[in-house]
Amino acid sequence: MSTVDKLLEQTNLLHQLIKIPEGIDSKEMVKKISRKKVIGPSKENEWKHVGRGSLEKESDGGFILESPTRFDTWAPGDPTDGDYVGYGNTKATLMIDHENWENYNRISFVIDSECTNVINPNVIFEIHNQGKQRIPDQYNREGYHVINLSNHLKKTYFLNISDLPRDEITEIDFNWEANGSYMNISGKYNVKIKEIELQKIDDYVTTQGWTPDGISYSHDGYENGESKIAVINDRNDSNEFSIIDANSKKNIYNGKIRQIQNDMGIFKVLDFSEVKKSGDYQIVCGSLATRSFRIGSYRNIWENTVPKVLNFIYGERCGFPIPGIHGTCHEDVVAQKDNKTISYNGGWHDAGDLSQQLIHTAEATQALFKMAENVKNTKLSKRLVEEGCWGIDFILKTDFGKGFHATSAGVSRWTDNKIGTMDDATARVHDNPYENFLLSSILADIVQQNNLDFEMQKRLADLAVSYFEVALNKFKRSPYEEEPVMWEHTYSTSKSIYDATIVIAAGHCYQITNDGRYLSVLIEFMNRMINCQESDGITLTDKTILKGMFYRDAKHKVFQHFNHQAREALFVQAFEISLKLPVSDVLHDIWCERARDYGSYLLFLKKFTYPYPMIASGVYFETENLDKESFNKQHLLIDNTAYQDYKEQLKQGVQISKGLYVKRFPVWFSFRGNNAVLLSMGNSAAIMGRVLKNNDLLNLANGQLRWIIGNNPFDQSLMFGEGHNYQQEYSTSSDDMIGELPVGIETKGNKDVPYWPQFNNATYKEVWIVSATKWLSTVSELLK
Repeated sequence: MSTVDKLLEQTNLLHQLIKIPEGIDSKEMVKKISRKKVIGPSKENEWKHVGRGSLEKESDGGFILESPTRFDTWAPGDPTDGDYVGYGNTKATLMIDHENWENYNRISFVIDSECTNVINPNVIFEIHNQGKQRIPDQYNREGYHVINLSNHLKKTYFLNISDLPRDEITEIDFNWEANGSYMNISGKYNVKIKEIELQKIDDYVTTQGWTPDGISYSHDGYENGESKIAVINDRNDSNEFSIIDANSKKNIYNGKIRQIQNDMGIFKVLDFSEVKKSGDYQIVCGSLATRSFRIGSYRNIWENTVPKVLNFIYGERCGFPIPGIHGTCHEDVVAQKDNKTISYNGGWHDAGDLSQQLIHTAEATQALFKMAENVKNTKLSKRLVEEGCWGIDFILKTDFGKGFHATSAGVSRWTDNKIGTMDDATARVHDNPYENFLLSSILADIVQQNNLDFEMQKRLADLAVSYFEVALNKFKRSPYEEEPVMWEHTYSTSKSIYDATIVIAAGHCYQITNDGRYLSVLIEFMNRMINCQESDGITLTDKTILKGMFYRDAKHKVFQHFNHQAREALFVQAFEISLKLPVSDVLHDIWCERARDYGSYLLFLKKFTYPYPMIASGVYFETENLDKESFNKQHLLIDNTAYQDYKEQLKQGVQISKGLYVKRFPVWFSFRGNNAVLLSMGNSAAIMGRVLKNNDLLNLANGQLRWIIGNNPFDQSLMFGEGHNYQQEYSTSSDDMIGELPVGIETKGNKDVPYWPQFNNATYKEVWIVSATKWLSTVSELLK
């Protein structure tokens, strides 16, 4: 029985969540301690209670922190509408007298929790430093770690603090945000914390940089014909490595280790590209050996991840009882328009919090239907369609007519489901043309997957056309209208991405109607889109001519970048659909040439991260920060320091000509983590590879999946429950679930090197439906 079939059988066709194995498969185990120091109350400082609930001090130096799961008023200082807040914070604080903790690299503590009716009991550990580098940082991202507790169990927790600034520690805290209870039954937090200890361990996990601790390789495997690279630490004294059959243990390949040096560092590279036969293998290098991985087709490698990611998506369902997590939820999150009121629940919760985004649910729905077309397992395909229908239900439900949709709601709590009480939330409603174009393209695409009955296909086709028409009419009156609030997750949309979206929507509407009007719109906006593309070429310092990349608009002043939300693949989808349709040979040839230019640009970015498969984020002009309107749309929740930090971040990249840089990681500030960026670019490479029949692009797409599943400097899989060495992620509302993916690996400060601390605050380690959606989309394109 295949792995997919086993998971389907064990979970009643994924109507129950996949069981998490005992213990988290992490490198952060109990290790030898060479130095330690007990942290606790003293004559000068004691544990103090802050906020709601209560604190009781224990004779052993520990304390018990308690609070109910909800309160009948908002906490002082919280917004009166309850936007993006829980019911109040309960905190225990210990002031520290400016101590230097640099001689320690780990902190441990014992937590005993006896919580009742709490959905995912958790505690936030908080640390403050006022030395050379302050934490929490200006964006409140550094210095926080959320621990999902093992309820009714006393347990010792270890936190790696090796990369945290700790030269002048002034405070530590333990706290939580009360955010409701299971089925709104009266609940209570009761958490005892004691035995807090600083420790020095000699063998700790690297959290920053390009140099791996052990062997960096793809935990799930490599495609038969692609370049197969693993990386080891340059301090390793081995000169040779072997590939062995994981089953027979026979040695099937010996290779020389090649040392390389570039501006990222010195690496020892294990190249076993000559091994092309399908099978299960291990890498052996001196005393190091990997676990088993597969060499095979894209399907052999990645299809097993599909039910796991589907498991996470199912676990994020809103408005539907999920066994082991929550009951029916958020019936009192309401949207109103023209005397009509709906409960804005359904689809899937957006992230580690409980917010909801119509567009994210719609994009997830599209990915599910696409994947259903590309998996061979009939049971899994039907289950994907079933989950996709849950998304369609939400899209239909939130439609107020005449282009108006309930679009988003900021929710961080479990509500009581009773409309009219204090914890109700209000969803945003508007008729922005961009969202209508995007919804039109998604619904028309789903219609063509042929997974639905005729009546539903007809209904969705009619909606797709109506959304397009209402969007086009409003667009003519108000071109490129911006989103009304920054919390809409399409807020950063550029004119070039807008054009690409219209092209895709028009192309799909033409395909389902055969109406030539849509073909005319497609041609107009396809030409607008390629006017935003670099076609003449920029001469680089090494005399290379670089072209193919897109700008945000036809002025060619600011390149198109993504740093959190990422819809890079829309450019390529526009190319793909346009090249299928009946246009003149002249236009077809021009568009095909531009598509090749774009594919070449993606391959150009590949070399800046070798020997890792991660694609660099793109090219940047040093003057882009001067366009404040564009800059402020791309980067949310920033202050004036961001404009100077932009220059500092570019200096950490690679200068390729005067005033032009390549950044391996995006320029970013408050919102960090690049999984969505990588997977959107990977999706682009997969589609381009298929359209242009270019295996290098297909393998570039595959490389982004490999990076996420272990082929990174930390030898960690970022997908919980897949591969190994995965860590607890920021899943504060619903607990960890097999198949969840975080926002992604970040950078520290203005550096351009990977940073993956054990601390798991938002956004970098926050689980996100967008990452799951883009994983399915990229795998789906490769399975084609």
